[in-house]
Amino acid sequence: MLDYTKHPLNKRYDLDSALTSIWEFYKKWFGSLMLISFVFSLITSYLTGRINISEMYSVDEADEMMAILRSMIGPYLLIILFAFVFGLILHYYVIRKPVDPDSNIFSIGAKGIVKFFLPLLVLNIMLAVFAVFAVTFGILLLFIGALFATVYIVMIYAFISPVLMIEDKGIGDTLTTTIRLAHKHFWPNMGWVSIFIIILMVISFILGAIIMIPFGGSFIKTIINPENASGLLDMTSKPSFIILNAIVNALTMPLFPIFSLVLYFNSRSDNIGEVITDDSTGDNGNPVKIEDLYSDNSNRKKRLNKKDEAAPPSVEDLMP
Repeated sequence: MLDYTKHPLNKRYDLDSALTSIWEFYKKWFGSLMLISFVFSLITSYLTGRINISEMYSVDEADEMMAILRSMIGPYLLIILFAFVFGLILHYYVIRKPVDPDSNIFSIGAKGIVKFFLPLLVLNIMLAVFAVFAVTFGILLLFIGALFATVYIVMIYAFISPVLMIEDKGIGDTLTTTIRLAHKHFWPNMGWVSIFIIILMVISFILGAIIMIPFGGSFIKTIINPENASGLLDMTSKPSFIILNAIVNALTMPLFPIFSLVLYFNSRSDNIGEVITDDSTGDNGNPVKIEDLYSDNSNRKKRLNKKDEAAPPSVEDLMP
């Protein structure tokens, strides 16, 4: 039985303690998270590099360009599917590993794919469809509306994996629970997501600028003369650039799963009685709830109440 009440991120937060907890968790599990993310990013960069985008710059007719774009749909879909599977594994690793120390990335990944691949895929497709309508409607309200819609979608997305993987509910129940928890502290959650996005963008920009230093000449030439864009593609296909880019991605990838778990546990912190265990059943086969995990305290209170309600002993009972 996995007891997620013992997860190191399971607590109530304010913004300062949330950022501190994310940083402490990131430092503690840095080695494994970095290695997993680096391998994924390296594979993704390699697969992306196998797609010859430079062909688009060698054609002038729209029909030929559309034909090239259509030929790229299949490879890019495979890359997106690979990214989805990795995201699932990384989320489940952050959720499960701290409370299941005997497990490893392979056992966690296999279990996560078998249990959550299909429902998480369906939920992500539903969210993507909603995102299209939300952002489109937001654009009609100018920049502020589109920005609000984007932050809202990221907030909903952050809750989906923790709710599905920890509570192990069906698609419908996961969706309703996700919306309820996200809206429970709506404005604080929106604010935290906005701050997290800004921090992540700043970190990514700084790290990206650092790895571009060795390739600054090619990058500047491309900016000055856009006709040399094919040279930029050649630069990004170099092994040195692929490795440096993979390192940068590996440094930032684990942050979102950790952040999403902080949001989830913070919203669950005052929901005593909600199911937050995985692979856990009581003696009667029902899911174990939070109050069951604290049964010693509740049983003690019940025994005290029963003693208070019991009738006082008679004189005869006290006689030998």
